[in-house]
Amino acid sequence: MKKLFLLGILIPFLNTSCCSIFTSARQTVTFVGEEGTRIYDNGMKIATIGVSGETSVRIRKKISSKELIAKKEGYRPTPLRLESTFNPVACINLLNVLAWGIDLGTQKAFKWENTYFEIEMEKEK
Repeated sequence: MKKLFLLGILIPFLNTSCCSIFTSARQTVTFVGEEGTRIYDNGMKIATIGVSGETSVRIRKKISSKELIAKKEGYRPTPLRLESTFNPVACINLLNVLAWGIDLGTQKAFKWENTYFEIEMEKEK
């Protein structure tokens, strides 16, 4: 009975991968700029810079890079590019093909390279 119980506990851990255990699916990205600047991802507002001049938001990791847009009234929209890079924690998977598949499927085998943006916006003419 004890062996069955231990097997029931170990199976979920054997079917997960290193990135799934050690890293989050989201990563904090910080934006610094003028108060009232809004940050958009695919047309949806994800953050607004407040009085302090900065804001942080947790953005889901992706295999490919992501294009964000900073907007403020009276200023031109400013593109911001989140670059996706390989997460070295995934190397702990070694030759476990299933673990690599899980990390790639959950997109945790990658992380955002640049997590701090200083936004300088250009005024419209």
